[in-house]
Amino acid sequence: MLNLSQALPRSTIALQRHSSESIFNISSPVSSAHSDAQNPKQDGLRGVLARIGCGQVLLRRGKVIELSPAGRAILEREARVDASHETLYGAVKQLVHRAGAQFPAGSTSWLATSTKEGFTALINQVANAWSDETIALILLDLDAHPEPSPRTLQRLFGFTAAETQLALELARGNNLIDIARSRRLSRTTVRSQLASLFVKTQTRRQADLIALLGRLAVLP
Repeated sequence: MLNLSQALPRSTIALQRHSSESIFNISSPVSSAHSDAQNPKQDGLRGVLARIGCGQVLLRRGKVIELSPAGRAILEREARVDASHETLYGAVKQLVHRAGAQFPAGSTSWLATSTKEGFTALINQVANAWSDETIALILLDLDAHPEPSPRTLQRLFGFTAAETQLALELARGNNLIDIARSRRLSRTTVRSQLASLFVKTQTRRQADLIALLGRLAVLP
């Protein structure tokens, strides 16, 4: 079980210990070779997770054995610096502490987290997901705005380059006025492009369009 009682301030509520074999103290640093381990079999899963705003962190026996690029980005934002191994560990500890949950050996846990709001919550946990003592944390970044690839949009809907750019800007959370200003277009032109997006995607409202774009973010 992930144990933070020695690494966090006294005000932290220590996680209950069950056995020495199931307790993981992640306070000690590990070599950089493991933090971003390359595993070709995981590339597809990592890509899907990253496209929907998720990062992956794998822990085993007090070490981070795998850390996806998206996972590192989330932890670095949590640490608010270009994080070293020590501060990455600190970020993991802080996320786990905020979630207020236990993470037993062999489990996979989904955590929703927002650095902006200082919020982390345990969404789901699967016990005995691993045959060894691995602890997997899947971090859902609530601050992220997943966006589909331009190629996917053009293949599915036949978007023009301008329409594709507008769709991506909407997926990133930008409003029409700011988009028109940044692209140096008239509001009429942007609204015309938006109307074309509605027709091609068979949506009627901007909220529906953005929801569709978010779902398509999972595609390569």
